[in-house]
Amino acid sequence: MKLFIFGSTGDLVKRKVIPAFIKLKLNDLQIIALGRKDFTNETYENFICGDKCFKNFKNKPIYHKIEFNGEIICKKCDELLDKSGNNFFYIAMPPNFIERVLIYLGKIKERGFKIKILIEKPFGENLGNAKNLKNMIIKKNLNEDIFISDHYLFKEEVVGLKKMDFKHIKIVSLEEVGLENRIYYDEVGTLNDMIQSHFLNIVFKLLKNPRKEFSDFEVLEYIRKQYGNGKDSGYVKELGKKSNTETFVKVKLKTKNKEFEFITGKRFDKKIGFIEVNGKRISLESFKDPYAHLFLDFFSQNRKKFTTLNNSLLAWEIIERIESKKQKLEHYPEGASSEKTAKTS
Repeated sequence: MKLFIFGSTGDLVKRKVIPAFIKLKLNDLQIIALGRKDFTNETYENFICGDKCFKNFKNKPIYHKIEFNGEIICKKCDELLDKSGNNFFYIAMPPNFIERVLIYLGKIKERGFKIKILIEKPFGENLGNAKNLKNMIIKKNLNEDIFISDHYLFKEEVVGLKKMDFKHIKIVSLEEVGLENRIYYDEVGTLNDMIQSHFLNIVFKLLKNPRKEFSDFEVLEYIRKQYGNGKDSGYVKELGKKSNTETFVKVKLKTKNKEFEFITGKRFDKKIGFIEVNGKRISLESFKDPYAHLFLDFFSQNRKKFTTLNNSLLAWEIIERIESKKQKLEHYPEGASSEKTAKTS
């Protein structure tokens, strides 16, 4: 089984994806890492997890540098493609690169190769871009080949959730970590990174008809903040420049029948996460290896837990309405109380 990874040198692949493969002991998996950096097979393996982490694998990772200008050029990919079985592709890149990858993969499929594609969140960078991606997927006849990643849907607590009736739901996810080395985060922000990609997918899982429920809704509250003073501390210090990107968001929405409250942010005093629905609190902190379960379902082509293209577009429609309130960016101190912030209503 072959997996081609676009964005193979990224933080997510290094911290979450490769450790999941190693834990799963997918010894027959052949990883073809694609990136723009100058690595050999050996230096890539050492960079990604150390020179002994693939010792039980039949094949060690193969690294290929690709050109990523007007179009993608992978000079040696053709000779690595499986001519009989499925070729799996994982795209862990910023949204503005995804369309070019899909064009490239569409050409591979047109030549008769079998492909399956997992797109890491967020799907698109805004509603217009997400619609363009959907149109590209349809145009290239990739609809049955696309899987959209959301590891929150593979958390044990979320997997067990069923469609239900409720009046109010509250989802909270506050964490200690900040920007770290994820510079791409500045192009995304907390609203898109967490609420668009995770929280709304959980809500959709509980609703019988998400589009009907959100056919008309009101934004009761929208607060966006950034840790630090916005000048020379916190987020801007880590980033190395001033930024209007939020690292904390609080949103309240009201439809005809229900209310939704979302609270999420970085650089708090401790990690806390839960769903509160019908007066019952469900922790989001005890899950184990959601990426392992996500990739197992991807490789077996089990779509049951994955979100859909239509729900991805609906999430962007909701985000667009939230953003229309044009809230100013506020600031908060690093190490602020998670418990206090989670209790605000």
